[in-house]
Amino acid sequence: MLERINLVPQLPLDERIRKTTLPAVGLLLAFIMLFLFASDRILKARISSLSIDIAAAQQRAGEISATQAKIALLTNSIAQQKDEKERLSIQAAKLTSIQERKKYFSKVLATIATEMPPSIRCTKITFVKDGGQISGTALQYRELPAFVKGLSNNPLFTNVLLHDLDRSPDAKKSDFTFTIAFQLTREGDPS
Repeated sequence: MLERINLVPQLPLDERIRKTTLPAVGLLLAFIMLFLFASDRILKARISSLSIDIAAAQQRAGEISATQAKIALLTNSIAQQKDEKERLSIQAAKLTSIQERKKYFSKVLATIATEMPPSIRCTKITFVKDGGQISGTALQYRELPAFVKGLSNNPLFTNVLLHDLDRSPDAKKSDFTFTIAFQLTREGDPS
């Protein structure tokens, strides 16, 4: 039988493994370096993207805190305006009641002026909550009781009294200084 022998020279197996390992290891190292470089680039891109997102979030946080400060200022302003509105409404109510009381006291003053005789001069009229006083001078005494009676007959007045009467200390003058006290009726009083 004939055997065929291959006479082509070949490198031994360990030599062939040594020759192929060096390029394979180099190629593997190149792939690893390429992978590490790509991973580094991807991480740097992610880091820059995250830093941009963080800066945007910080800016939004600043805007949110500025908005919250504005909201707090507006809330404070609203509370102040509400207090001012309440104060003004109370003041308006007082002014309205003053207007109503002005009409009432104008009516009282008109009544006093109507009842006052021509020889009596009024120097001062004062009002307290539910009454008042009329001070003045009279040339004749007899007109003072008529004045008191005229006021007593008016429904606006009650308890009209000639409180003080004094003759002038000056001998040349014959006038009387007087004070009439009165109470006002509650009818028609808006208070």
